[in-house]
Amino acid sequence: MISIYPTIYHKFQCKADQCENTCCQLWTIDIDEPTAERYHSMTGSLGESLRQAITVDDEGSHFIFSKAQPMCPLLNEKGLCKVVLELGEEGLCDTCHMHPRFYKYIEDLELCGVGLSCEASVELLAQQEPMDFLLFTIEDDHNEFKPEERLTLHNIFELLAFDLDPNLFQYTPKPSKQSFKELLDLYKQTEPIDENWTAQVNTLSSKLDQLIASVQTYIQQEDMSLFNKVYQYILYRQIDMLSDYSLESDYILIASALEGQPLKQVARWSQQIEYDEDNVELLLQHYEAQLG
Repeated sequence: MISIYPTIYHKFQCKADQCENTCCQLWTIDIDEPTAERYHSMTGSLGESLRQAITVDDEGSHFIFSKAQPMCPLLNEKGLCKVVLELGEEGLCDTCHMHPRFYKYIEDLELCGVGLSCEASVELLAQQEPMDFLLFTIEDDHNEFKPEERLTLHNIFELLAFDLDPNLFQYTPKPSKQSFKELLDLYKQTEPIDENWTAQVNTLSSKLDQLIASVQTYIQQEDMSLFNKVYQYILYRQIDMLSDYSLESDYILIASALEGQPLKQVARWSQQIEYDEDNVELLLQHYEAQLG
């Protein structure tokens, strides 16, 4: 097995109460069975809090956050997790313990990373030196690769014997009113993570003429390296899927040009799209139909 990591992977550390957009909200979190059994049998105030927070149905145990209860009830008044404070990270269920890390297996490659829904992950990606390609570290069972060896995204595609035009590894925005309209119409069909997402898509759609000018100005005045890194990172994470990754970066660029805060726009996009299987499937079906 060969394991590949973005260079930001081993630098990742949860920001806990310093995070402005905590992951401990807006999700349904499935609790693995061993942890659920432990939570249900725990005594004391933490055990009682856990049982009150857990929803049990035919499919198992879950933490379910809603509009009425958007934040995890296990956060204390400082925004810190009561489970971690009392039991340590090993007390978390698998999902909470691993998030935002992800692992994808293709042939004999293990592709690892940290998801862009996380504020800390996006900040690390933004801090990486701007280059033509993201860099990755590589580890293998037989020590065929040196610890200091670095791969580019193009190298990873070569390892998988995927033959792509080198130009596809670079994000080149091509703003047009028609392409933006089609993109926003498509995103209106996604299942919204919250009301703010719906409001943002509708606002962007209502300002198409303004968007073109704003994006063109933004491209001229701002550093586009972040959007190229995000584009390549999405391509890496979804490497086994057929999609038009430039469009995903286009949405982040549009939102950033009109509303600012590009790092926040990256995380919001990832939460809305990458972490909703139905939304991913919707986009894939659309792109496949376009190739038709």
